[in-house]
Amino acid sequence: MLKQRILNDAYVNHKLIAFRTEKEEWGETIIGRVKEITPQHITINEVDEYGIPIGATTFKIDALINIVIEDKTLECLEVLERKNKQLTKKGCTTFWGNGYELKGYISARLKERKPITLFVEDGDADDTNVIGFVKEMDEKSVLIEMVDRYGEIDGKILVPLETIMGIRWESQEDKARLLLNRSRQMESTNIINCSQTP
Repeated sequence: MLKQRILNDAYVNHKLIAFRTEKEEWGETIIGRVKEITPQHITINEVDEYGIPIGATTFKIDALINIVIEDKTLECLEVLERKNKQLTKKGCTTFWGNGYELKGYISARLKERKPITLFVEDGDADDTNVIGFVKEMDEKSVLIEMVDRYGEIDGKILVPLETIMGIRWESQEDKARLLLNRSRQMESTNIINCSQTP
């Protein structure tokens, strides 16, 4: 059976996998490495969205649906797993207030090459988080180079200070995106160095 073959391969090769079961909502996914497998059951060493171990869980193999292997999210989680000791909540700082009150904190992040999160009012019922590097700032707005959840640069956005409701830095999310961004930079540097080798 194909399902059993994929799970056995993940077990033998110690691959991260993701799946849902019938009991999970569409947004919920189990992620981890196969610890043990029998014809009826599978035990997974689960990790959270930052690659931090959260314990072992056993499932019926028949209950597993939508098994994912070797995708971009799992690739990023493997990077975070290796560096998860850096993903502590220690140092996480949040300030609430309007952007004009927070200008000094935002400006201080200009000198750092570390992502921050801006909590931005977008006019709808939902508010938006903008995560990225502070590139420039003037009296009325801040330019953020956005970093997506894969650590890739995802364009720039000019955020008016009047729409900012809060700022956060050194959160697990900020640190994870920084680690992934640095990992991608190292990969691209290695590719460039390899291509320049005679």
